[in-house]
This record gives sequence, C-alpha cells and structure tokens, in this order.
Amino acid sequence: MRISEKGERGAPGFDDPLGLLHACHERIEGHCATLVRLAAHVRIHGGDREAQAAAGRVHHYFAQAGRWHHEDEERDLAPLLQRHADSAWSAVVARLMSEHRALERAYAPLEPLLRALPMVPADLPIEPYVSLMRAHMAAENTVLLPRARAVLEASEIAALGRAMAARRGVRL
Repeated sequence: MRISEKGERGAPGFDDPLGLLHACHERIEGHCATLVRLAAHVRIHGGDREAQAAAGRVHHYFAQAGRWHHEDEERDLAPLLQRHADSAWSAVVARLMSEHRALERAYAPLEPLLRALPMVPADLPIEPYVSLMRAHMAAENTVLLPRARAVLEASEIAALGRAMAARRGVRL
C-alpha cells in the first residue's frame, strides 16, 4: 500500500495570495487523504517505516505551513474582508476564523500519535479532524475566497501577498 501523497503542481506565488491560499487548501486535502491512507495502513502493517515517513510529512506540514495558513487568514485576510462587510458577512468571516480553533482541538489528540510512530494504537484517531478540515476548506473555497476576489482591491491583495511572504521569511 502506498501512503505517500500525490505530486504537487506549481503553486501560485505571493503576487496571487488568494490563489496561494486555494493551493494550500489543495495541499491540505492531499495531507488529509494521506491521513486516511495512513490510518488504513497502520491497522494492517502497524507503524512501519512507510507509516513513519508519511506521519512525519503530515505532521510537519500541519505544524508549520498549516499554522502559517491560519495566520494568513486570521491576521491578514479576515481584517481586509471585514472592511468590506455588512453584519451578515462579518458573521460568516468570524465563524470561519473560529473554526480554526475547533480544527486545532480536533488535531490535538492526533498530533502526538503522528510523532510517536511506530508506537501507536491500531486505530489512529483521524476523525473528526479530517471531516472538519474538509468541510472548512470547502466553505473557504466556495464562500471566503470568491468573496475576497470580488471585493478586495488590487492594493489590498498586494498587501496580503506581502504579509504572507513576510510570515514565511520571503523577501519580495
């Protein structure tokens, strides 16, 4: 059984930060799919080398890039969107941003197990994390990002890209 994720295609750059956020969602989906395959693999083969490698990649991504992604949305994108929001839209943005805390709570029991391979239980508790993450990304892809494309001005999008680059230590 192959656990590794599919290869990535080229992602947008910081000059297209909304495209970059969408591409990050695609990578997150890939890691969710890896978690599903990993859980099945561990039930059959235990925490072998392939499982350890997959768990390490998933954990590294969620611990680093996943945190940056949430910060991009919470610190930079959400405030920009709030400038263009009525009370109903403000509530949508606030709900989506608060889901990040729910995702962190759902990931918390899984994180130490990913780091502890090969010593793991036969059933990795990937749920409710995977389902919550997939639902959250679907909402952001169909509601948040299209709205951002519709209402943000070019200067705001450029500022978002600069902030995202700075968070990652990239000089533009």
